[in-house]
Amino acid sequence: MMKSLTLRIEEGLHRWLETEARRLGRTKSEIVREALEDKRKGKSRKPSLHDIMKDACGSIKGAPKDLSRNQRKHMNGFGR
Repeated sequence: MMKSLTLRIEEGLHRWLETEARRLGRTKSEIVREALEDKRKGKSRKPSLHDIMKDACGSIKGAPKDLSRNQRKHMNGFGR
């Protein structure tokens, strides 16, 4: 027997959920149920590249501190 749950979410999350449901051809309820089941079973999302590399982030001595903001300046000619 299925029980019902009412959930209030912010507009941005609602738009994402609707878009994701359309993209996957599934209902919003299916997506939310799957996310809750994954959480209950201890499953988590795939780690991002930052999650994987976080121990190395900022560990290169002498690297420019503004590399992420000034890539053009620092990477000019790289790979040529």
